[in-house]
Amino acid sequence: LDLAQDVPFARSIVNSGRLSVPCTYDGSPLNGPDCEGMPSRSRPGSPCPDAPLGKGWLLPALGQGFTLLTIDADAPQSISVHGVTAKRLALSAAASTALAARYLGAASSAVYLIRPDSHVGARWARFDHAAVSRAFARLLALEEE
Repeated sequence: LDLAQDVPFARSIVNSGRLSVPCTYDGSPLNGPDCEGMPSRSRPGSPCPDAPLGKGWLLPALGQGFTLLTIDADAPQSISVHGVTAKRLALSAAASTALAARYLGAASSAVYLIRPDSHVGARWARFDHAAVSRAFARLLALEEE
């Protein structure tokens, strides 16, 4: 990096994308509830940690919009709040030890509400329609929890 400051050829070999990390929004008023016993790394407000899934990876599987990520948990195929829908991505912890380590921790199942920017909005040990709906409304900045 020091060389790039003074020598033009060195600027082209600096990969600035590797120098940045996504922000973690601890304490954001948009964050929903957290679940005790799950990894700190995937707490509400944090960027989703990627994990291998067979031949692919978790982050591309999340898609473009809101996602209801379930790991060994039952939930509907989608949930809508105020006209915005989160589609479910159902996974098994058996699919990836990295997924289990990064998203379950000591829990046996998990439900994550993921924002379109791939940050965790809220998480629970199991699906509760009312709790998820309240958190979803909060993520949309439409209601206080």
